Amino acid sequence: MSDVRVALVGIDGVGKTTVLHRLRERDDIAVVHAVRGHEDPDSPFPELSAALAEASSAADALGRVQLKVAVLCLQLCLFGPAERRAAGRSPTLLADRHPLVDPLVYLPMFASVARDAGPGGDVEAWWHKQEPGAARAVGDWLRRCAGTSDPWELGTEVLRWGTLPPHEMLDVLGRTFGVTLPDGVLLLDLPVDQALRRTRERARGSELHETRAFLTATRQRYGEVLDRLARSRPELAVRRVDCADRSVDEVTALVRSAVAGIGNGTVPTG
Repeated sequence: MSDVRVALVGIDGVGKTTVLHRLRERDDIAVVHAVRGHEDPDSPFPELSAALAEASSAADALGRVQLKVAVLCLQLCLFGPAERRAAGRSPTLLADRHPLVDPLVYLPMFASVARDAGPGGDVEAWWHKQEPGAARAVGDWLRRCAGTSDPWELGTEVLRWGTLPPHEMLDVLGRTFGVTLPDGVLLLDLPVDQALRRTRERARGSELHETRAFLTATRQRYGEVLDRLARSRPELAVRRVDCADRSVDEVTALVRSAVAGIGNGTVPTG
């Protein structure tokens, strides 16, 4: 199998991180986490990624979409360096989400529910909810990536991307994050009720978008976005893995087979 880059995507709770952990342990596969990079033991930016995760939780607590997507942008800015570093470890690289795929799903949805009202005192409250050292790291990264010290300004701009036509949004994302589409995308698909049950069993609290209505809409959006990408980018292999009522070992085996098929240029069977 030649060098291959594949992104695993799907709604929260579908099991992406768990499956990737199994594959990293058992196979010669490098893994990059697009949003929670510190969950990769080989991450080049573990402290910054952990600080951004704290900032994301603070945005969830305040319920402000502008702050949530600002942090998401800052998290995705870590992906390119992490991907390039991981590519040297293995001929097979898997990503937990991807900065050119998942924003096509989420940003239009976030843009549709964002309020036009100003931040009020929420930006200041957001900074105060973070540990001081972590807040300084987030602030430095914000200025480096966005050229501003105002997360609300960045969040407003990112939400604007969500109103662009898909091909324009893809171009903006590619320029912003300095990455290209992977060779393949695997959609791990799971009924919303099962996904919700899994998210509620997590040790960390629920996120701003982990509701039945939002997950249902997101599941539909993944199908629409990947169908459109498959039509417009025929070189991109798009596969669906049905995870309903399947064990982690069963899903891992299906993912392993699909990745091998993408690497060999074939469609897996079974």
